[in-house]
Amino acid sequence: MKYFLPLISIIFSQSIYIGQLLQNSGAFSTSIAGLDVNNENIWSINNNIGQLSKLEKTTISISSFQPFLIKDFTTSSFVLGVPTNMGAIGINYSNSGNIHLQMHHIGCGYSLKMGENFQSGIKLNYSQINAGDFYNNNSLFSADIGMGADLSEELKIGAIINNFTFTKMANFNDERLTTNFMFGASYYFSKDLIIHTGIEKNINYPASFLAGINYQPNEKIFLNAGVGSKPNLSSFGFGIIQQNLIFCFATQIHLFLGWSPEISVTYQLK
Repeated sequence: MKYFLPLISIIFSQSIYIGQLLQNSGAFSTSIAGLDVNNENIWSINNNIGQLSKLEKTTISISSFQPFLIKDFTTSSFVLGVPTNMGAIGINYSNSGNIHLQMHHIGCGYSLKMGENFQSGIKLNYSQINAGDFYNNNSLFSADIGMGADLSEELKIGAIINNFTFTKMANFNDERLTTNFMFGASYYFSKDLIIHTGIEKNINYPASFLAGINYQPNEKIFLNAGVGSKPNLSSFGFGIIQQNLIFCFATQIHLFLGWSPEISVTYQLK
């Protein structure tokens, strides 16, 4: 029993690592089941780098995500975005793990406005996994690309490819960091009500269908919800806006594994 929990932690965390190195999408994304290709906020750095060009002010944010309420799996993240004349630049750092397994992720990306209604971006990532002297220790470089387009005032689309470089993790069995695709469309019924739909495809797993909703009844509060398939999950969250400070709480509920809460705090510099 002494070694059981550490071993389970390593095995489970490795499965997360293979699928997605760290869950560092921000609470807003978590609240709509991870359907984040059209989210136009600071967390676009990790979600869809192409959308970061819509950032209007220098913004920083921190987040803490705890999958299935297990402390050893908690991911802490930090992001910074700075607008430029033609787009925006962003950096991120995330870490996760315990004394038996630690994972670190650093990224830097740039998003470029390519006209009034189209934007794209690229992000470079450095990831490190440390699982002790008797397990895998590895450093990885990968890259993501993303784009977004405003087809009309009401309809927007976005797409991302995570790890389009097909980064190799180990020589054994040609093991590689997984590649993930997502495409989504968002319809603005008004500036206060947005419906999202999308599809996500991991090259190792069946496609997932996602849907989400954003509703902002007033300038101080917003409410979100989402659902997803394969795996079956639901999500919800809310946010409080106080001048340049935004607090967001969200959770996802897996059909079998339970709750995964996340908290984000965002600050826009004046």
